Amino acid sequence: MRVPLDCYRILGLTHLSGLDKIHQAHRDRLLSMPRREYSDAAIASRKRIIDKAYELLIEHINAPKDSNIDELGGGDQRPVVTLPPQVEADEKDFAGLLLILYELGESEKVLSLAKPYYDPEEAEYQSARISPHDPDLLLSVSLSFLDLGREYWKQGQYEAAASSLESAQDLLLKEGLFLSIRSEIQADLFRLRPYRILELLASPDNHTNEHRKGMSLLQEMLEARRGIDGSGNDYSSLGIDDFLRFIQQLRSYMTAIEQQTLFEEEARRPSSVATYLAVYALIARGFSQRQPALIRRAKGLLVKLSAKQDIYLEKAVCALLLGQTEEASSAIENSSEDDQIAFIRQNSEGAPDLLPGLCLYSERWLQEEVYPHFRDLMSQIVSLKDYFADEQVQAYLEELPNTGALSSDWTSPVGGDRFGLTSPVDDTPPVKRDLETSTSNEPRLSTYAPETPNRFQRSSTPVLERPSSTSSSNNGSGNTVQNLPRSRRNVPPTRNTGRNVNESVKALNRPANTSPNSSHPKRKFNIGRLATVIVVAIAILAGSLWLVVWAFRALTGASRTDASIPLEKTITPIVQAIKENDAAPTAQPGPLDKETATKVIETWQATKTKALGKTYEDNLLEEILTDPALSDWKARAKDLKASNSYLQYQVKSSEVDKVTPDGDSKAKVVAKISETRNYFNNGELDRGASKEDASYTVEYDLVRKDNRWLIREMLVF
Repeated sequence: MRVPLDCYRILGLTHLSGLDKIHQAHRDRLLSMPRREYSDAAIASRKRIIDKAYELLIEHINAPKDSNIDELGGGDQRPVVTLPPQVEADEKDFAGLLLILYELGESEKVLSLAKPYYDPEEAEYQSARISPHDPDLLLSVSLSFLDLGREYWKQGQYEAAASSLESAQDLLLKEGLFLSIRSEIQADLFRLRPYRILELLASPDNHTNEHRKGMSLLQEMLEARRGIDGSGNDYSSLGIDDFLRFIQQLRSYMTAIEQQTLFEEEARRPSSVATYLAVYALIARGFSQRQPALIRRAKGLLVKLSAKQDIYLEKAVCALLLGQTEEASSAIENSSEDDQIAFIRQNSEGAPDLLPGLCLYSERWLQEEVYPHFRDLMSQIVSLKDYFADEQVQAYLEELPNTGALSSDWTSPVGGDRFGLTSPVDDTPPVKRDLETSTSNEPRLSTYAPETPNRFQRSSTPVLERPSSTSSSNNGSGNTVQNLPRSRRNVPPTRNTGRNVNESVKALNRPANTSPNSSHPKRKFNIGRLATVIVVAIAILAGSLWLVVWAFRALTGASRTDASIPLEKTITPIVQAIKENDAAPTAQPGPLDKETATKVIETWQATKTKALGKTYEDNLLEEILTDPALSDWKARAKDLKASNSYLQYQVKSSEVDKVTPDGDSKAKVVAKISETRNYFNNGELDRGASKEDASYTVEYDLVRKDNRWLIREMLVF
């Protein structure tokens, strides 16, 4: 195998460069060293190729002027254009060849040349001189995948970028090589994940696999963040404000059922933001699919938010759609949103109540602020007439309380005037979302452009912009929920508005006859019970005395019995077992072996259970972790304790796959963990945040300190 390389390109020159530039370029190329992960053999091979290119160029420049003249028939002499000098690299310099091609940005050529070696299944030939496990070969291939992935990223091809990055990561993980590069790749994958989610969810309706994959990635991201407004870290560089805007972007690419499933699950963490978004999804599905039961569920969720924000108008809409007219009117009166109330009053002039205006407000709210945020509803038309005319809706509403006014006054769902559906609602038709204004459904992302290794700087936090839409918000960028539509936005504010739940509601929940004087009748003195207590106390005292005598005899007898087992032999194994379970394994001289690594991982799993469990024994973390992992897990335990939550782990299996020692004081351990995780909040199991079967692969970075093996970093795959 001989691969020709352009000598000018190897030195970074043009074909018109003179001797001075060739000398300078040769010195510069030798002074610029490749990445430190390359071996001395690869660097020496690279130097041989550079030196050979330099020598050929010098010979070419110093060649006689008439060397390029060819004698042609007929005595005519014409100049012959010669190709630039080339170096032909063979197998002995294969590592240097790949290294130079990588430095020249020829990522695809590196992969093409190396594929027969690192991918034996597609190999056309094999050479005994080039091993498929050669670290230099795998390093050039993985770095080329990394460069290629970043190039796809800059071009906006996010799934292609992820595929290239994952190929590099899998290649290195399989061989257990270059943890720093794998960490770099994983960091890029974390930052790339929001872009992938948006690209996948924005795919056409018939691309179900892509859509499903996008939803799966979104759930992984939420799990890492511990909820929409959680305190976890998904390493995407998106702060809470940016992530809220990102969630708002995604909503128009998800269906109503997808949003309902997702946000109801997230609301159980608990999360007020997710609860509010779940309300929107339930109302949208309930109204569009004529399922009032979903609207009733939405109304129940609104009760949880009433102490944090003014949600009376949403409650009024839900009550209206459930036919609970009196409750709807009461909710309007309690609302402090003056503009909306003024609109409702203006459109209810001449009516005995505010229901005509509320009907008009509800139709417009659903059409302009609810439907546009659901992929399957944005083109539908809202009609209260059709909703109340539906037989399934009527049958459900008749069974609900407070529907007397509806059943008595609503004689004709289409022509009745009780809800003002003939006038004034019909005089002002609802505004339809203008889909013609958005010419493309493609998401517009930021211009975050990752560069090639050694020559790139990461930009600031990427901000994902929402595709243009007639319902987009134009609020300032400083607001946490700036792009969340609705006049009051789809996310509850973080501060308490100061409005308390109606005292009358509290009174309804208070049981009758709860005065202190009537709650407990006076108790009479019972002589028989006193006698029983005295007898039991005497029996307990006698039993205690007998137990002391028995213990003394047993101890003295054991010392006189030759066949008895010494006390120290009984206690020692127990103490030893406790030490092995509760303390970090002592590091024996020499590199880490698989048996010791297994004990370290098992100790960590047991310590994690205690540190994040009900007793919050985070002081035990110092026995198995060191910074930065120690600080990270202590912070997690502190967050759980502050929120009155804890985790209950049950390890199903823990298997060490690979141990890669790095001298006597460092090592990398790859392990597969399978466990059950239960999340408790305020003493109650939260099934939404729990997992019955959590399986994952972790790479642990271990260091030896004070003759003990401690975990310094963890990388989850």
